[in-house]
Amino acid sequence: MKVDLWAADLNQIPDQDFQILAPLEQKLTDQFKFEKHRTRFIKRRVMLRKILGHYLDKSPRSVGIGYTKLGKPFLAMSAEKLYFNISHSKDQVLIGVSRDAHLGVDIEFLDPEIESELISTHFFAPTEISLIRNSEGIKKSEAFFRLWTIKEAFIKLIGKGLSYPLEDALVKDTMDKPKIRIPDGKDYTCEFISNIPNYAIGVVVSGKALELNLRNMAEVL
Repeated sequence: MKVDLWAADLNQIPDQDFQILAPLEQKLTDQFKFEKHRTRFIKRRVMLRKILGHYLDKSPRSVGIGYTKLGKPFLAMSAEKLYFNISHSKDQVLIGVSRDAHLGVDIEFLDPEIESELISTHFFAPTEISLIRNSEGIKKSEAFFRLWTIKEAFIKLIGKGLSYPLEDALVKDTMDKPKIRIPDGKDYTCEFISNIPNYAIGVVVSGKALELNLRNMAEVL
């Protein structure tokens, strides 16, 4: 399953045209108290539209984006198969696109102050909690974020949010080639990458294989 990953530092992206957004997206900008957060939102949404328009050979403004009841975005009003997912953390945005399979992506800032052991007791399975507790220093934080980003990417793939028990998405061989095991018996493939300094990325697709292709945001801006 091929997945294109588009990542960017929003500080390096010029301001984007507000009018490219759909009316609902424009209305959502009113919820932001600070201009910095409003600007980030506009950049993220316009970039998503430009990337999808790139694949569909359509103008960004004309791309139809719908939402499930739980808020997962999907391509609407198009006969073409194209799956996507978006994640952001601080100034970074990550967009995954595939023509082959449903996917989920997650990007997280590697916060050195995070209470990994405490959080893991609420969301992780016993074997995963043990892995974190038995890790030392930086390895403890790395183990936590490997688990967290893959689990987050999975629940974004299935579109259930935190209503899905994260401990049921068991991540195996975390520090080597991670695998994810789900009670439903379906096949999912995952990967953890750390090519952006101070950030962790998890990707999960439905299927038995995953081929990642890192794309440059300059292609569509």
